Amino acid sequence: MAVPIKPYMASLVLLLAVLPSSTDGSPELSATYYKKTCPNVQNVVRTVMAHRVASEPRMSPAILRLFFHDCFVNGCDASLLLDRTDDMESEKDAVPTNVSLDGFDVIDEIKSALEHNCPATVSCADILALASRDAVALLGGPSWSVPLGRKDSLYANKDAAENDLPNPHGDLGELLKSFEEHGLDARDLTALSGAHTIGKAHSCENYRDRVYGGEGANIIDPSFAERRRQSCVEGSGEAPFDEETPMVFDNSYFQDLIARRGLLTSDQELFTHGGPVSDLVEMYAMHG
Repeated sequence: MAVPIKPYMASLVLLLAVLPSSTDGSPELSATYYKKTCPNVQNVVRTVMAHRVASEPRMSPAILRLFFHDCFVNGCDASLLLDRTDDMESEKDAVPTNVSLDGFDVIDEIKSALEHNCPATVSCADILALASRDAVALLGGPSWSVPLGRKDSLYANKDAAENDLPNPHGDLGELLKSFEEHGLDARDLTALSGAHTIGKAHSCENYRDRVYGGEGANIIDPSFAERRRQSCVEGSGEAPFDEETPMVFDNSYFQDLIARRGLLTSDQELFTHGGPVSDLVEMYAMHG
């Protein structure tokens, strides 16, 4: 059984709370931004999220993934939600990393409810931030105060969505470089990767290199590799990142890395080479 979350959650909460609204500089954010204009905003978001997650628990990791993808491409500006037009390509259509994104209809439902309560007031970027907080809390993770006041982008960046997101097959050096380019360090990389404690990889292509004897096969648990090869043979190839508690927000993900059961190459790379990142994995695995 996973131990109570402490240091890991502290790192993740701080990181999710301060992710910038855009790469051009974020506006002044405040947890009370909508106090006068839409005082019920947090209750509306939480109510819709609770209803959707109760009927479809997979919506929690889906929304958290949406938030990460949005923030990693030009900052947390809801550009990921924009549809394709005659003059603009959509980040939704970027491949291969965005083909598994889901939960857009949940954000639409929240937006519709908020438009009924306080029309033309709450940005979609803030909705994503609030919904992500509730996604974590509804699966047993912590809640936190979300700074609000993000502005929505009018433009999407499909090229960045295809090229700037971390590579699931990348080694530690690539991952650290990718995060550094976004102003994030090794602790941020480790904490954000821990969000893989919930949800699934949607295709065997994401982890085939881990389980079919490719590079790094010597650092994989044999029984785990066999189970995942079976996933590739059967059905869609979907596989949970965390086998033990795939729908509980805990620190089992880090325990799996130490046991050589990281699903993606980019997961296991956090505990392959020793050094500061491996030290963080051990701390989060032991103390949460």
